[in-house]
Amino acid sequence: MLIRALTARSFRNLGQAPAHFAAGVNLIVGANGEGKSSLLEAISVLANLRSFRTVRWGAVARHGAAGFALLGEIEGAQGRLLLEQAVELGPPLRRRLLVNGAPASVERYLSLCPVASLSSADGELVLGPPGLRRGLLDRLAFLLAPSTLEVLRCFQRTLRQRNALLAGLSTAGELDAWDERLAAAAAELVVRRQRAMAALVEAFEESYQALRGAAFPRVAITYRGESWLNGSEILADVEESYRKRYNETRVRDRHAGHTQEGPHRHDLCVLAEDRPAREVLSSGQIKIVAAALRLASVFHVERERGEPLPVMVDDVDAELDREVFARLTRALANERQLLLTSAHPELVAPAFPEALVLTMQGGGCRPRAGTGE
Repeated sequence: MLIRALTARSFRNLGQAPAHFAAGVNLIVGANGEGKSSLLEAISVLANLRSFRTVRWGAVARHGAAGFALLGEIEGAQGRLLLEQAVELGPPLRRRLLVNGAPASVERYLSLCPVASLSSADGELVLGPPGLRRGLLDRLAFLLAPSTLEVLRCFQRTLRQRNALLAGLSTAGELDAWDERLAAAAAELVVRRQRAMAALVEAFEESYQALRGAAFPRVAITYRGESWLNGSEILADVEESYRKRYNETRVRDRHAGHTQEGPHRHDLCVLAEDRPAREVLSSGQIKIVAAALRLASVFHVERERGEPLPVMVDDVDAELDREVFARLTRALANERQLLLTSAHPELVAPAFPEALVLTMQGGGCRPRAGTGE
């Protein structure tokens, strides 16, 4: 899978001229503030419908703009495709998704070209709240089975409805009905996460082994749900467990005004020597573990799809020391498309003599003469 070209309109400080990328390594260079990170961010939004820098869509639109638009050309097993999205900030926010000029569902659009990104924010995968790690796992579950997106939406809708009933005046009969629905939605989501987790554990062992240094501790990942589930992966059993639990804890949940147990409270735990990783690892080691988590998803999805996926690394020389950078290079070295940014190309370019070097200046991107394809 390749990102062939990108055109942005009203996206941060990027110009409107298209940027073209090579099949192998693309080294994007330029001084700070010229648009290197914004270019990778635009690719992430184009392909993944999410930024790796912010959750606020207003922040990615150029100041004063009512929205932004992205047009990209990708190439993969389905041939060459044109992806297009137009976002109106609103409120309410509106997004139009097109594939080859025809409207596309979110499920189809997101399945076409998943792009992995490594950045300075990834340390939050280890240090941050559980929601970030659940998001990583849910994305993997979606890429393995796109219907997971509707499963997640169903759970979220049902959870909001039960919470509204708990916080208001509702009858026992009303809550009985929504307990049943929430138990079914929760069970479906948990079972899908467990399947994705089994794949992630195996792939993480591979990616962490490739990136770790000699002095790094043993690190493991595990899915933490309610202990009374007993790790069951049988859908009917999980659903019955939740149904009983929601009935038993209804009085407690009424007092709290919300549902206190379920997949919205679960976590993907990162353990170093059987202790929380944040208590054991150095800041440099945390970066490596976070990168290994990102790459674990990439490695497994690539095997499932039978094609390599694009990987982006923002400020590659700033985030990784020389030894770790060498290990990352070896881990990613194959037919995979890489998009790397650096303000110090003299430190990075020697590792990729065949790279296409793209220079960012004033939001514009142009190839450096005599490099790449």
